[in-house]
Amino acid sequence: MITKLKIANFKSHLSTELDMGALTVLTGINSSGKSSVLQSLLLLRQSFKNNRLGAGLDLNRPLCDIGNGYDALSRFANNEIITFMIKSDIEYEWNFDLTDRRKLYDTFIPSVKGMNVNNSFSQLPLFTNDFQYLSASRWAHVSLYPMDSYAVETERQLSREYGRGELVAHFLDFYGNNENFIQLDKILHPSCSNKKLLDQTIAWENEVSPDITMNVKKISENITMRYSYGNVNDTERYYKSENVGFGLSYSLPVIVALLSASPNSLLIIENPEAHLHPRGQSKLSELIALAAQSGVQVIIETHSDHIFNGVRKSIMGKKIDKDNVKIHFFELNDKYISKNTEVELSEAGRVLKHKKGLFDQFDDDLDALLGL
Repeated sequence: MITKLKIANFKSHLSTELDMGALTVLTGINSSGKSSVLQSLLLLRQSFKNNRLGAGLDLNRPLCDIGNGYDALSRFANNEIITFMIKSDIEYEWNFDLTDRRKLYDTFIPSVKGMNVNNSFSQLPLFTNDFQYLSASRWAHVSLYPMDSYAVETERQLSREYGRGELVAHFLDFYGNNENFIQLDKILHPSCSNKKLLDQTIAWENEVSPDITMNVKKISENITMRYSYGNVNDTERYYKSENVGFGLSYSLPVIVALLSASPNSLLIIENPEAHLHPRGQSKLSELIALAAQSGVQVIIETHSDHIFNGVRKSIMGKKIDKDNVKIHFFELNDKYISKNTEVELSEAGRVLKHKKGLFDQFDDDLDALLGL
């Protein structure tokens, strides 16, 4: 598990240090550096998967696109070295060199000469198949999904590029009826008596839309995903994804990623709350907490008070230990440099020291309505 992350001279991060937990929640105002934290990890992974991390940093494809060196280097940097440090059992540090100003317009940043990183880093989940990334731009509202046999059946991935989750239907088709697929007992939905991935996915999707059921079917080189309500045997009564709303299909890869995770794996999820009713957000937050308590490291970026309060409620309900949760609130200082504050919670899930802007808009709006 990653226990600490340091970022220097990258985008809005002049010098940022984050303690990481089994569940790490990144929140705060827009454009304050939350996504850049995730990008620091994604850049390391995509460079490694491209077999280039020893030589430098790939700024574009297949997980994220930064642009060129000029886009990556902080405008307030004290030097031209971008640094990413990850601490697990061992501390690993990568340094990338832009002292040659001509490199500012390149899409690849070379490593600092003589950089030597312990080769054991490659065993971290960030660099293995025990990893999933789901971006805010997930596939949704489509009935026909693509197939990728190697990505799904060998690498166990839900996405090929940019964390879109477009392989979720193929994933469910291939693994969905495995009798003992799910490895984490604590995340099993109480209404479902087996460990089949498809059945458990349906059970958790019922928290988003009650009585929903799903049909996954391979057609030629694609997979269809359709939805219906109640116990339906007639496939003609299943509706296209386009006709049941965004929430179901948008939450689908998030639920599948959590249910299919193995202990010690790493999940990075942007905006898990997107298109969900508050109740669905709260229940999804519970599933996230249960997975994290079961040994999965989950990093989420969110703007949802329901996700935030769902995590707090999970602490209060003993579904996750307080010490397994790290919450970071991001804002910009007067020089537009990222500043993060770790939010402390009590054993009952209460915020010990409130930070202005930390999910307080509801209270502010209510005060305005009441004329306070």
